[in-house]
Amino acid sequence: MGEVAVQVKVMPDTPEVDLKKLSGRIESVVLRNGRMYACEVQPIAFGLKALLITFIVEDKEGGSEALEEAISSLDEVESVQVVAVSRML
Repeated sequence: MGEVAVQVKVMPDTPEVDLKKLSGRIESVVLRNGRMYACEVQPIAFGLKALLITFIVEDKEGGSEALEEAISSLDEVESVQVVAVSRML
């Protein structure tokens, strides 16, 4: 079975959240669902920033759902949105 790249936007619940620590917690939570490939901070507005994270997961039905649920379960996470999914070649 192949792999896909899943890019998600993670919105913290307040602008005061330490995004570096949050990304580390996210990485440790999703280890069983995939692996983190890239992470960048994306400015939104009025000092609020989001994490734009790319994960590599198995290409199977519901592959990104487990990833979203694992991230959503963390404190300090307001929302998780899948931005893009692409097949790895």
